Amino acid sequence: MSLADGFGSVVVFHASQTGNAEAIAGRIQQDLVGKGATSCSLLSTSEYEKLDVTLERLVVFVVSTTGQGDPPDSAGKFFRYVKGRSHAKDMLKSWRFAVLALGDTNYDQFCKPGKVLDKKLEELGARRFITGASGVKGEHGGPGGAADDAEGGLEA
Repeated sequence: MSLADGFGSVVVFHASQTGNAEAIAGRIQQDLVGKGATSCSLLSTSEYEKLDVTLERLVVFVVSTTGQGDPPDSAGKFFRYVKGRSHAKDMLKSWRFAVLALGDTNYDQFCKPGKVLDKKLEELGARRFITGASGVKGEHGGPGGAADDAEGGLEA
């Protein structure tokens, strides 16, 4: 199955402080287009309001970590929105998603923004498109250790 067969538009979001997450998100977007995504946008999380969350889509997030486990400055408003308590529990039911969290293992709050985002997306009804190789939650940036096992991820 090609990406063009069932996902409609694909959106790759980046939350980047220094540009690393943005560069990786750009490479992911180019790869998705090369694999058949007919409509694939690259957006900063600061542009999240441009999205109609009710549309079925594949959404990929590349999220860096700053300070002691904080999201990048440009992603603050987006994270406050996602963590809002007034959302319907099925608000993102039409989404398939993947989160690639970036961080430094020398910090206690390693990849915290990505982990928080992964959990909130699932709580709002989104379904994972990519899991780690084992399909179980891991310690490295998402389910199954997405940061370590990105090459071994499986369609969920």
